[in-house]
Amino acid sequence: MKTSKRIKIYQDGNEYIKTDSNMWVRNFTKTNCPQVDLNKTYNPSDYFVFLKNEIQNSMQKHMWVNHENLNHDKILIISDGFNFEKKQKILASIPKDITVIGVLGSLAKWNTNNRNMDYYVVNNPYKDCVKYFGKRHIRNFPKCIASLKTNSDFVANYRGRMLKYLPVYEGGYTSKYAKETDTQIDDYRNPICAAIQLAFMFNAYKIFLYCCDDSFEGERPSAEKLENGLYQYPQQRIAHEIIDAKLFWLKMLPYQEIKIFYNSNGLKFENATYIEEDEILNVMK
Repeated sequence: MKTSKRIKIYQDGNEYIKTDSNMWVRNFTKTNCPQVDLNKTYNPSDYFVFLKNEIQNSMQKHMWVNHENLNHDKILIISDGFNFEKKQKILASIPKDITVIGVLGSLAKWNTNNRNMDYYVVNNPYKDCVKYFGKRHIRNFPKCIASLKTNSDFVANYRGRMLKYLPVYEGGYTSKYAKETDTQIDDYRNPICAAIQLAFMFNAYKIFLYCCDDSFEGERPSAEKLENGLYQYPQQRIAHEIIDAKLFWLKMLPYQEIKIFYNSNGLKFENATYIEEDEILNVMK
């Protein structure tokens, strides 16, 4: 994401950058501004789902994540992108001083006994969220950081410690629980976006994205071909641009330097440095 992209600045102090797919991504590092999402992607029929999940999840009295004093210098954000099962061997060697945050299918597919995941971030409000448990028994559940609108069945059946966060909502919906916490997370319905903002909240100075792509082999209807010969769907390009825009705001911090790296088989990130798989451990030292 280059600075030539359109940036919108409001009198309330908020700044937004516009992606090529016409999505506005807020400068989440300006924590003293109102938390407002300019996009209009919600279907009003989703509101009932959100409210139902919020009510049921709030009854469990989990702690807000921003009420915890969490600090992690180096963070590895792991999804289950292309070839994740074969690329897990490196995870067994990750030192304990690197905090591992998993998202999406990485929880179900985690197969490294020598190294546990530290956190799992989830925000899927729908019933298919329970697929993240997978079909095998999970031995060690990491701490889970869940959006308040996460599917309530997933939250109720999670067997590890649960923390919650309030996502920034679009203008058509305001959570009845917004007054309970002064911190909201711009997740854009994407747990990788949430994990990036959590890494900032945790004061990380090194962030690494691993397997954070949705690419696949073989042509499928409506899929677009990538430069490396793999494929992805157009909506995955939109998600990639939003993630890259969040990284842009981290790179624009005036008084601190956060080093951002990635290794994946999808589109390139403009605001992170690509690192070969065998260089990950050296880079994260």
